[in-house]
Amino acid sequence: MNLRSIFSLPGGGSRQNSAGSFNVNRIRKDFPILGLNIKGKKLIYLDNAATTQKPELVIRAIQDYYHNLNSNINRGVHYLSEHATLAYENARRKVREYINAQASHEIIFLRGATEAINLVAYSYGRMNIKEGDEVLISAMEHHANIVPWQVVCREKNARLRIIPMDSKGDLILDDLENLINEKTRIVAVVQVSNSLGTINPVKVIIDKAHEKGVPVLIDGSQAIPHGKVDVQELDCDFYAFSGHKLYGPTGIGVLYAKSRFLEAMEPYQTGGDMIKLVTFEKTTYNDLPYKFEAGTQNIEGAIGMGYAIDYLNSIPFEEAVRHEHELLFYAESRIRELGGIEIIGQSEHKAPVISLVMDGLHPHDIGTLLDAEGIAIRTGHHCTQPVMQFFKVPATARVSIAFYNTKEEMDQLVLSLKKIMEFKMTGSRQNIQSEKINEIYQEAIMEHDRNPHNFKACFDCSHSDEGFNPFCGDHIVLYLDVENNLIRDITFQGELCAIAKSSASIMTDMLKGKTLKEAEGLFNRFYGAFSSGNNSRITKGNLGDLTIYSSIQHSPARMKCAYLPWQTMTNLISHIGTLTAEQHNYEV
Repeated sequence: MNLRSIFSLPGGGSRQNSAGSFNVNRIRKDFPILGLNIKGKKLIYLDNAATTQKPELVIRAIQDYYHNLNSNINRGVHYLSEHATLAYENARRKVREYINAQASHEIIFLRGATEAINLVAYSYGRMNIKEGDEVLISAMEHHANIVPWQVVCREKNARLRIIPMDSKGDLILDDLENLINEKTRIVAVVQVSNSLGTINPVKVIIDKAHEKGVPVLIDGSQAIPHGKVDVQELDCDFYAFSGHKLYGPTGIGVLYAKSRFLEAMEPYQTGGDMIKLVTFEKTTYNDLPYKFEAGTQNIEGAIGMGYAIDYLNSIPFEEAVRHEHELLFYAESRIRELGGIEIIGQSEHKAPVISLVMDGLHPHDIGTLLDAEGIAIRTGHHCTQPVMQFFKVPATARVSIAFYNTKEEMDQLVLSLKKIMEFKMTGSRQNIQSEKINEIYQEAIMEHDRNPHNFKACFDCSHSDEGFNPFCGDHIVLYLDVENNLIRDITFQGELCAIAKSSASIMTDMLKGKTLKEAEGLFNRFYGAFSSGNNSRITKGNLGDLTIYSSIQHSPARMKCAYLPWQTMTNLISHIGTLTAEQHNYEV
């Protein structure tokens, strides 16, 4: 049996081609947003791993709910409440059937996969993990499947262990026999990596864990849009996913769990609707699944997700998934032909995700330049910082494909990447016809990016600190040499996009010879001018060379890049002030 065959991608997601008869042009008509023009270019949406677009069926279902059914559920006896309750519970039934759960009460509606994993960590984990126990996760987990387990392990003085991966982005299972042992209380692994695309052999992991009586949680967020999932065949104990990655609304997700676990677990959120009886002396929890659904639920979200499942059931889904993989392999081969681009994650078993890096150009800049071409991708660490650290990159530019994407869009992506490579090598904007790009990457910014001032370590400096932009992967190390509150020298290093690097270059020039108070004052003017929306405050006399960032003041993501060096500087000055105060108190 193919290790991935339990996750029913055609060929287990292996690299094969098939003629197929999938009518993608017909499918695209079901998604109204795909007809948009972005900055004069036809939208090419390749950020599907973050969220998929919604078919008209889902949009109308949500609209219909608010037009005709809007009411709270499970409580009222009036017409609207009763019919809203029926629609909500019908959505639960659709989910049960879609993933082949045994019973509808095994389906818990939550805000998303993140909340589902937190529920398991805090409800199951806190009850069952004791001092000296172990939790096993993999090296490619999303932060949502790392941090909750870190919290529980820290609380319980338990150990978090990691299944390693290799340079292709495949899990190394050779030592699985020893990793799952008598101390292991739960295994929690991702089915498909959101940053690498790797399809993990979760059935093998589940079977090995069950041999030793260890339950398994599967994060299926990136798996469920790209193949049919059968939780009974997998035999997982918990399965989490988000509706917005399944062509449904945001703010709705699912935890599937076997009944015996749900019955034994305590809820970690309490309040209305999850109780059967309350007195001032005690509370009796409600029956499943309501025991874990505290408060008013995202009713229209659940209904919308149910209609998304209806939509997926109405199309030739297996052909749709095969179409995705044909696009993946076609795009990867075309990108490799360009040269100068590295694809991070090259497993033989991949979902349609391409994470790439380009020498000399930060992924955030790649994403901005592609946006000028009408192409939407995701850049950053994708909430998988340990993955980025393993591959020694600050971030990647991630292309993620859905079944409504086309071969022509892949060709346009490759052509645009070629233009970006020319832009990187020559600085020429001729092939990227965008007034916005000319504003963002004006010559002053690009000159500082190519030849940054004070870009070096300062081993004689008295203080240093690091700064991170959690959204795009920017990382800066700032060095200050301070004497009598005067900045004698200031330098920096790091992996930075053009905006952040130019900002650091300008900042270090401006602050040499300034007092710490003057440095903080300049940052306050910079931040205040650009956050106020009052263009009259952005003047050369007030801000000097920092006025070049007026071209990005309406882009919150890019302004975070410009602020990063300055925020790192103010944090460092605050630390210096604390040290000075402590030293003064000691001397006194």
